Amino acid sequence: MPKKQSLFTEQERRIALYALVAAAVMATSMVALDQWLTPQLGIYATDSAPPRLPNVIDARPMSRVARF
Repeated sequence: MPKKQSLFTEQERRIALYALVAAAVMATSMVALDQWLTPQLGIYATDSAPPRLPNVIDARPMSRVARF
């Protein structure tokens, strides 16, 4: 029985498999490093409201502004 013709050799398929495994390992390690090395955001990292600045009034829509 003749050998089946293939587009790629066995060595090329093996190299492609190694490249896919290496890419998957690199991607998962980068995701893990990204989770581990998050930037320090200081007061903005909390879920609470940011500190209020003195003498600053919040913006309100015109429909709710008291009319004089």
